Amino acid sequence: MLPECRHILPSGHKCTALALRGKYYCYFHTRLHALAAKPAPAPDEPLKLPVLEDRSAILVALSQIFNALGDSRLKPRRAGLYLYGLQIATQNVERQHDVIPMMASHDVTRSPEGDELGPIISRCEPPGDCPGCDIRTVCEEYNAISEQELEDDEEDDE
Repeated sequence: MLPECRHILPSGHKCTALALRGKYYCYFHTRLHALAAKPAPAPDEPLKLPVLEDRSAILVALSQIFNALGDSRLKPRRAGLYLYGLQIATQNVERQHDVIPMMASHDVTRSPEGDELGPIISRCEPPGDCPGCDIRTVCEEYNAISEQELEDDEEDDE
């Protein structure tokens, strides 16, 4: 059984995404808590926003901008430019995905360069890979193929 994230949302609900292996929080909330735990940067240090590739990254960037604005590290005019950029980014990301996806990775490692990496996942191509597969007894794809083959065999017999 995989544990759920233990972050409590402002609404009072608990996040229901899967927690990272060995952590209390999901990927998004682990990053959010790490960001909040960092010491305040120097007043002249520029903001280091994440790559705005999804809605989660935009929310992290938004919180960083508001924190910098509240700490007087960011002038209101510059904050306005950042927020305008976030508005454009928001219009360009897919809205079909949840901010915290239910199928998020729960195991993250780091590359030698320090980049975060998801787990290595191998994909098979049924039915060719099925006879030698170690998990064919519990694989949904294998079971679906087996049922289809049975139906095809029955049709051939008639």
